[in-house]
Amino acid sequence: MKPPLPKFRRDIPHTKPARGYQGRSVGSVLNRIIAPTMRRRGFREVDILAHWPMIVGPQLAAMSCPERISRRGEGAVLTVRVEGAMALEVQHMSPLILERINQHYGSGAITKLNIIQGPLPLKPIKQHSRPPDVTELAEAEKSLGDIPEGRLKVALARLGARIARKTAEDEANTSS
Repeated sequence: MKPPLPKFRRDIPHTKPARGYQGRSVGSVLNRIIAPTMRRRGFREVDILAHWPMIVGPQLAAMSCPERISRRGEGAVLTVRVEGAMALEVQHMSPLILERINQHYGSGAITKLNIIQGPLPLKPIKQHSRPPDVTELAEAEKSLGDIPEGRLKVALARLGARIARKTAEDEANTSS
């Protein structure tokens, strides 16, 4: 026969954590986990990937992604993946890109830029943090006119409220 379960939490005997176990943050362990893959691609640190938009600027970062670093002779070659026809634009801007990278990492860190065309990794889609509230839904339903009540009208009202919110946010961002 099993002993009865304790009624209160304080009645449960305290146990010690497993020997050698210490909670760690993901950031402190992440470099060790992805280091082998990064080394195969020539990256010693994740730094260039994490700071790519800061190094080359948001416009160039939106159309390019660093692929690998190859060590050749006295310098290193950075291979950059560029989407479609933007490769020509990046090729013309390669002296500027090299200058920015070498400003970030030190003179002569990267000596040549190799550009390849291909699809970029997908960026996560931003989602709204909250669903439309009652007032936004009521305003959107007014614009629907004489659509009969039902699931279609509710879905259209939600869509209209989200579009109205997005339009208002975009107008606020452009005016400031």
